[in-house]
Amino acid sequence: MAVKTEQNFAIKGYIPLSMLDWEGRLVTTLFLGGCNFHCSFCHNAELVTGAGQLPDVPWDIIERVLAEKAGWIDGVCVSGGEPTLDSGLVELLRLIKQNGLETKLDTNGTRPDVLSELIDESLISAVAMDIKTSFDKYNLVAKAKDAPDRARESIGLLVKAEAKGLLEVEFRTTVVPTIVEQDDVLAIANYLRSAGAKRYTLQQFNPKTVMTPAAGKINPLTTEALKELVKKVSAL
Repeated sequence: MAVKTEQNFAIKGYIPLSMLDWEGRLVTTLFLGGCNFHCSFCHNAELVTGAGQLPDVPWDIIERVLAEKAGWIDGVCVSGGEPTLDSGLVELLRLIKQNGLETKLDTNGTRPDVLSELIDESLISAVAMDIKTSFDKYNLVAKAKDAPDRARESIGLLVKAEAKGLLEVEFRTTVVPTIVEQDDVLAIANYLRSAGAKRYTLQQFNPKTVMTPAAGKINPLTTEALKELVKKVSAL
């Protein structure tokens, strides 16, 4: 008789096939619930505010999906919410690795201790770290006063790991007018350049999927304005 092992991680949703979550790869994307930030412009609000009401997806369902997509997918992206808050994250990544797949992690970078553990155990091949705004404005997205310090620690950790060839790293910022202005983006870009980061991506804000009604009233930059900002960052 088969014995079902209780899982310690909480998968709240998944996308069997995604071309958007790991550049150059076709992946299965898993979503873990809960977050230590409360970004008004969050596009996965249900995972932040209502994760406890969402049912957990059993690992055997995910394993079946991975088996069905074998030969098609190039890896698994673990996103959220904030995945590093899940006490079962290491267990989940080990299971993915046992299935012969590499993993990309999406994170806000406020758990550098967890990132260090994952890197040391070679459980992640890529990391996309969101830098929400300039560090002196992090109070707009995080209650913890040490959030900027933790983010900076993670930046240093990830840059060092990439320099050693241990993983690929992307830093990214969603440009949300009023919360993320041009000066904020340039401050972030300058910090990343001085830290030795190789890749910084600016993302367009979508007011249609947000956490709060007020954020839904913010007008995103025009495509032309965003391209001009990209040019300014590239010229630094």
